[in-house]
Amino acid sequence: MTFKQVDVFSDRPLLGNPVAVCFGAADLPAAEMQRIAAWTNLSETTFLLAPTVPAADYRLRIFCPRFELPFAGHPTIGSAHAALEAGLVDGARTALVQECGVGLVRLAVEGDARTRRIFFDAPAPRLVAEWGDRLGELEAVLGAALPPLPAPLTIAVGPVWTIVRVADAETLLGLRPDLGAVAALTADGSGITAFALGGPGGADVTVRSFAPSAGVPEDPVCGSGNAAVAAYLVRTGLVAETGPVYVAHQGHALGRDGHVFVRIADGGRRIAVGGAAVTTVDGRLTLQPNA
Repeated sequence: MTFKQVDVFSDRPLLGNPVAVCFGAADLPAAEMQRIAAWTNLSETTFLLAPTVPAADYRLRIFCPRFELPFAGHPTIGSAHAALEAGLVDGARTALVQECGVGLVRLAVEGDARTRRIFFDAPAPRLVAEWGDRLGELEAVLGAALPPLPAPLTIAVGPVWTIVRVADAETLLGLRPDLGAVAALTADGSGITAFALGGPGGADVTVRSFAPSAGVPEDPVCGSGNAAVAAYLVRTGLVAETGPVYVAHQGHALGRDGHVFVRIADGGRRIAVGGAAVTTVDGRLTLQPNA
């Protein structure tokens, strides 16, 4: 199979979040896709397939190391970048439609191949749970005191994230969570995305995402986590402090420098998340031993 590894939310290699993208896997069983995802040992591995509906440009299956996901942010951007680069879709296109587990996801392509940013419309956020009376559990697993208000919320945007506000970026970047305890608290396959307003490098928002129950101790730069943070900002009124258009930084705790561009529109009913992408590995993935 054709294989690309794309660094997402960065225009410079090795500073974003890599996703493995595989072409030519139409006849590959899901179990084998899962084995490949475990082998790449990245937060996500995707498989670009022919669409099953006329409205889509391609179909995407997304796997984390332990299971398949209905949707994820940085794999969506990285796979669109790979599809444009490989000519699977016309490189001059400014709009794409991805078919995946949550249905059809619309993408906007801005700039040329050298300056390109790709934005996806996040699935409509859904409130899953409120943590106002369970704040102590989150403080225990994260190892830090948390502001009592606004209370943490669990929000589904395809993936499910418990969104936790931390007092400031310094505290956020200093977190050393008990990953075993995080996994136990999120054993349903969800994760915790913590954020603070402001941050180094002129960030409007600083973000960290932990998903050990999915086999991802810390996601370097997380598109769906940032979409869920945006939904949290809308729901709690904190969007008045960030504004509806802002830039989140993520990855500093892992030596990365990811920039996530967020746009909130229609009173929070539409959340678009985007960023740059750059290919770092371009070759073939061989599944059969040499003759």
